[in-house]
Amino acid sequence: MKSFLKKIGLYDAIKFCHNRYKYFLQKILKLIFNSNIVLIYHRVADVGSDPHKLCVSPKNFKEQIKYLKENFNIVPLYEVIQDLADGQIKSGSVAITFDDGYADTLHAALPILEKFGVPATIFVTVGSIGLPESFYWEKGTEIKDRGRCLTKEELIKLAEHPLIDIGAHTMTHPNMAKLDKKKQEEEIMLSKKRLEEIVNKNISLFAYPFGSKDSFTSETTRLVKNADFISAVSSKKEKVFNFSKLFAVPRINIRNCDLEEFKKIIETA
Repeated sequence: MKSFLKKIGLYDAIKFCHNRYKYFLQKILKLIFNSNIVLIYHRVADVGSDPHKLCVSPKNFKEQIKYLKENFNIVPLYEVIQDLADGQIKSGSVAITFDDGYADTLHAALPILEKFGVPATIFVTVGSIGLPESFYWEKGTEIKDRGRCLTKEELIKLAEHPLIDIGAHTMTHPNMAKLDKKKQEEEIMLSKKRLEEIVNKNISLFAYPFGSKDSFTSETTRLVKNADFISAVSSKKEKVFNFSKLFAVPRINIRNCDLEEFKKIIETA
């Protein structure tokens, strides 16, 4: 269908109309309904090579957190989840999350979070804990700019911090939609079990790898529920409303940008 629409010259026009519809629908929703924002970070680091745009510089991260602290109510992700479950979303709240489990979450991000007293939830790819090499997607990144995975000791240190909550992000960070039921179940169940063994705490939040609508299925969601997680987060780019899905909570991905661009991202979310 896509190629046919391109062939007859209608694809771009339809895409433009669809995007404008989504834009105005979001505007209307924000005027009518209370909403929260959940942000995704991956790394806090100064690098020269960042092909996947995962890094936010410490300078920009500090400015972003300072701005959020001064203008919003920053809450733990658990609070947003509980309000969503109760149908009681209150406007003006923001939650901070980190995906994957990079070591600079502890060494670069945490000191800034501590400075402003800001909580965060870290979703860890459990099978990478303590590995000497970086994550598989870093192969195209210059060696000096690749991020190191958390060690077991570093993860425990994060989990014991009063500002930090830990969540599961599977064992190997696969596209869950491409796995059969048994493989999906292993990725979900084992990541929860291993994390709980390491940090000696109940792990009740899950983040889908990649998080886009084509990276997990309704079966994935069912398996996450069956594993006794209370909620799961996606990377669907929109605010959290009372009618958002508890097992596909939307989040907004943050790239390395200055404060003015960051403000626009937050204001137009």
